[in-house]
Amino acid sequence: MARRDTLHLVGLEAQFTVATAPAGIPPLWRRFVTLPVAIPHAINQPPVGLTTLHCEIGSFLYMCAMQVTEPYDPPEGLVLRTVPPAEYAVFRHAGPVTTIAETYARIFGGDFPVPDRTQAVPGATLELFLPKFDPVTGEGGVEIWIALDPV
Repeated sequence: MARRDTLHLVGLEAQFTVATAPAGIPPLWRRFVTLPVAIPHAINQPPVGLTTLHCEIGSFLYMCAMQVTEPYDPPEGLVLRTVPPAEYAVFRHAGPVTTIAETYARIFGGDFPVPDRTQAVPGATLELFLPKFDPVTGEGGVEIWIALDPV
């Protein structure tokens, strides 16, 4: 487990279901990495994926983003999301990003694998791309950070 302070993220966001995510998230990332504008106040780190629950049953919001130093009104077409401080369960996905659904299936395939804790609702799930991650090949590793309910 690990703790993260408040995160301010700016990027592209879209709504998905488990069924539409595999075909819809990769094009969202392709749009994000070819943005015609720079993201002001971006921290020089790999990008972040953010998943949050959506009000429609079975759907979620997914965001391709950069962490920024402070909240601000983002350029047109981009959104700002602030993730409050939280404690997270951290899982490593070492394979190509195209197989990340398999890692999620293992994480959520049975009882949540963190004794005496559950996923926060509505919780944030972060995908933190490791420094060696190559967006062209989808290789290099991702950490999946799942916000936990407070104790």
